[in-house]
Amino acid sequence: MQIVCPNCASRYEIAEAKIGTGGRKVRCASCQTTWQIEAPQALEAQPAQEVLQSDLDAAIPELPSPPSAEQTAAELEEELRRAAEIDADISAITSEQAEPPQPDAARSQPTKRKRGWAAPRNPAAHLSSAAAGIFVAVGLAALGLGLWQRERVVRMVPQFAGLYATIGLPVNVRGLAFSAVESELVQDPQGRFLVVSGDVTNIAKGTTKVPPITVMVQSEDGKVLYSWTTEPPRPSLEPAELMHFRARLASPPNDGRSVQLRFGTGSPDGIASLH
Repeated sequence: MQIVCPNCASRYEIAEAKIGTGGRKVRCASCQTTWQIEAPQALEAQPAQEVLQSDLDAAIPELPSPPSAEQTAAELEEELRRAAEIDADISAITSEQAEPPQPDAARSQPTKRKRGWAAPRNPAAHLSSAAAGIFVAVGLAALGLGLWQRERVVRMVPQFAGLYATIGLPVNVRGLAFSAVESELVQDPQGRFLVVSGDVTNIAKGTTKVPPITVMVQSEDGKVLYSWTTEPPRPSLEPAELMHFRARLASPPNDGRSVQLRFGTGSPDGIASLH
């Protein structure tokens, strides 16, 4: 039979015959604790009901006793008193927030003077802001209309053509365009000549008259040295139709470096001009 020391949990083996029916006391060799051990037959003889009841008593904790009627009434009265105090505090805070602050006389007078000074300025400020907004809106609308109807604007005010070209929106009011323009100096037995050739294309949607073509000889710095006008091979072109032209100038300026073309006369007499 195996026994266990209740103090240090040391385990020992002991013969059941040495215990006897009435049990005996034993001592732990490790901690010198003495305790009573029972014979195995005595343990088996315990009724099962007693063992079950002892196990239940050890497993179920002892519940506290319920409070008395006097204790219950006292606790309820205390809770009601605390609730009344909280309700009173909430009512006081609500009333303080609802009442507007009452400024003293010393503070109310400067406030009235400030209102008197500020009142006349408010309408003017609103008016100036509205006027500025209207001015900006009108300006943007005019700018958009000018870009959208730029061809009509240039027809009425031709000086605006250069402005549109500067901002990258050139306007072609004639419906004609130059292309494949070439210039070269030719020397033959008759003398020295400047020959300018190119194509004219109708980019309009209808038949377009072709005006005279003005050729301008420019110096290296862009100054016009000489210009002359030549008649086109045909007086008009159909939509998308192209014609070739050729102009010739005898004894061109020695300082000429580039050639520029445009439609229309380059001088009052419509023939040539020296600059």
